Amino acid sequence: MMKEKDCYVGFPPLPEAQEMVDALVNDFPDRRWRVVRDLFRIGDPQERRELIGRLQPHLPRVKDFRTRYRITIALQALHQPSRTEDHILVKGRGVYRPGEAGSFGEKADRKTDFLKKVNLFPVVDFHIHPKIPDLKFFTDMRQAGVTHGVILATDTDPSDLDRTEVVAGLQRDYSTTAQSHRLPFEKMLTQIRASLYSPTHVTNQDVADWVEDYPDILVGFGSVNLSRGRDYVEGKLDEIRRLKLRGVKLLPFSQFFNPSVNENVDLLFDFCRAEGAIVLSHTGCGGGPFELIELCRNAHPDLWEPVLKKYPDVPLVLAHCGSYSTLVPGIWLYEALQLGKRHKNVYADLAAVDWLLDREIVVKEIRKTIGFDRILFGTDYPLPLTAGVNLAYLVSGIKANMHLTEKEKRKVLGKNAARLLRI
Repeated sequence: MMKEKDCYVGFPPLPEAQEMVDALVNDFPDRRWRVVRDLFRIGDPQERRELIGRLQPHLPRVKDFRTRYRITIALQALHQPSRTEDHILVKGRGVYRPGEAGSFGEKADRKTDFLKKVNLFPVVDFHIHPKIPDLKFFTDMRQAGVTHGVILATDTDPSDLDRTEVVAGLQRDYSTTAQSHRLPFEKMLTQIRASLYSPTHVTNQDVADWVEDYPDILVGFGSVNLSRGRDYVEGKLDEIRRLKLRGVKLLPFSQFFNPSVNENVDLLFDFCRAEGAIVLSHTGCGGGPFELIELCRNAHPDLWEPVLKKYPDVPLVLAHCGSYSTLVPGIWLYEALQLGKRHKNVYADLAAVDWLLDREIVVKEIRKTIGFDRILFGTDYPLPLTAGVNLAYLVSGIKANMHLTEKEKRKVLGKNAARLLRI
């Protein structure tokens, strides 16, 4: 049996080395993180080196790019094990300091224990991509006082670029950019293809696995690509229902659909109405090649107007508050806020755009339009880590904000999300 680090408590024993290798090579591709998460628990450096030796030869032989990526992130996990070992990770409960070991007993109230230790009211990160080791992730949450997190799947696929209508649309939009005179469309298409399925891609099954391990801390949202055929969409929605995920994450710009005319939108919103699920849709520009505004028009908030008129009872969260853009920060903020003013089922999260609340003029506009009952704290974690910013810094920024009242701060940090998620 492989040796586990002492900082993991309550987990089942680690599988044998060959069993882990076989799973990484042969598991269904949508089970991306199940075994990779176990690799971070291995405590013996020699055992990690032996696993690398067993796994490495499989990499050039695997044909499915999704499985190849899974082996790639597994090798990265073995080469770079988690160093956050001043906390203890307890399955189902989150992280604790070693001196708090007495709270691991059977009589502990799992639903309130974590909350009581870090805060007097819920602090909810509504926008998380779970792409790093559990120990690091929950340590960051604990240090920031974040009590709950919404984790998101991402249903994007390079094979969408094998569809002539998708490529034709991209080529048309790209031809209107200034960059099209400098970079041929074929090279831009290569960049887009590479961006659609990263080694850290998260599937619906991945999200469900995380939630199953930490049901009192994490809320899971699945994802479905609405530009696909009806059978595909129905299959994904059935999967989201079966996995008991609480919402659906959409990325119109990289899933290549216009919300105002897509034929599967009604199918999704009927599903959400019946299941009591939430829609979270990216608004604003994307990353990498999708920083080009012309390639992100499908992520304009106003495209949701006809859907909202038809489904006033289905919550729609505008991720990034319509504002994400490196080239034009705050790009569609006004449109997002006005949409929220017109439709009471519209919410907006602050993922990657928390700087909006540092502008007094924006705070005043929020009060006049969507209001602070529907603004949600979100971080796009772990993206802030790439800029050297941790969760604690982002939470403290809201708490120290000079433009918000104390009541507004509590609403943004967690009360609004807790009400929406029925926490």
